[in-house]
Parts: sequence; structure tokens; C-alpha cells
Amino acid sequence: MPQDAIRTVGPKVDLNNFFNGIIMKLRSLLLTSLVAGAAFLVQPVAAQSIARNSAVVTVDDGRGGFNAHLGDTFDASTVDNVFSDIFTFSLATPFDAAAAVTSSYLNTPFTKDLLVTGLSLYRYDPATKLILGSAIAGINETGFGPHPTDAWALSGFGLASGDYALKVDGRVLGAGGGAFGGDLTISPVPEAQRWGMLLGGLGIVAALAWRRQRGA
Repeated sequence: MPQDAIRTVGPKVDLNNFFNGIIMKLRSLLLTSLVAGAAFLVQPVAAQSIARNSAVVTVDDGRGGFNAHLGDTFDASTVDNVFSDIFTFSLATPFDAAAAVTSSYLNTPFTKDLLVTGLSLYRYDPATKLILGSAIAGINETGFGPHPTDAWALSGFGLASGDYALKVDGRVLGAGGGAFGGDLTISPVPEAQRWGMLLGGLGIVAALAWRRQRGA
């Protein structure tokens, strides 16, 4: 049979294209793996929670109550973290209370900024740290406009004696951290005032009962 009469069965294979295709597929697989690995490494870290607990440093007001300053500071390492600061105190007699906290914005290359999200006052068990009863929630008095000063305030009257905690919640927004400060004022409820309120209530009850009897 003549040599030129031999024919190849099936399609003709271009070895260059074949090997080039394999190389391209390998490169694609390698690139996909690298991208996936990089994405895994740069996954955002969940915000950390900062919890700090300290006793209120009180200054006697000379009238059976006290005044106090409180606050906290946060550095650059805490940016994007949330915080809950608890300031504790104890009172042996019924009392009235008022508290307020503020935090200011400073626009610098390393911005100082906190977002205060809550202020509350509540009774608690010193052993278990559990809240007893309902908390008095603060009022958000922050103004409007770009980067207003955070401002929260609360007040409570005729509170029972016991162990209490004032809690400040928020988040660190500034690349340079931030700070908040506040004050707490406590005044005892005068004994005469408590008895006056009690006797006044009893007097109203007696008057109503007398009116009912006359109307009968």
C-alpha cells in the first residue's frame, strides 16, 4: 500500500493547544485558591465587648448624701468595640438620685469619638451581679447635626436603700479612641418628708371614708 494512502482515524490533535489549555486551567485553579485563601484571612473580626466595673468615688455633701464624678477612656486599640461600664454604690437609707454623662467629638487625624447608647440605674445583687427589679432608663438628650456631643441623663425619686449600679453603654467609633465623663448626685429622702407623705395619704383615705359615711 502506498505511504500516502494511510489516513488517520479521528480528529487531528494539536498538542500545543492541548498543553496550553491544561496550563491555563491549572493557573485558573491556583488563582481561585489564592483568592479564597486571602478572603479567609481578611474576614472582619467580630466587635469585642469591653466590660468594666468600679465603685463610685463619693464626696460627702454634708447633708447625708454625696456627689461624684465618673467616666472612662478608650485608646486606639478599642476602636469598633462596644463597652458597658458599671459604677456601683450602696445606700443605707431611701434617696433621690440624678445622673448625666457626655462624650464629645474631636476631628483630628486620629478622631476621638464615642457613641453612647444607654444610661441606666438599677438595684443589683453584689454576689450574683443580677439586676433586682426594673432599671431606671436614661433619656437621650443628644442634639442634632454632624457629630453632636453625646448627652444622656436620668433621675429617680424615693428609691429604696440597697446596692445600686449606674451603667453606661456605647461603642468606640474614633480611630484614636475617646472618653466620656459624668456626674452622680445622691440626696437622702428626709424622714419628715416620708412621714408627711404617709400621713397625707392616710388623711385622704380618712376623708373619703367620712364622706361615704355621710352619704350613706
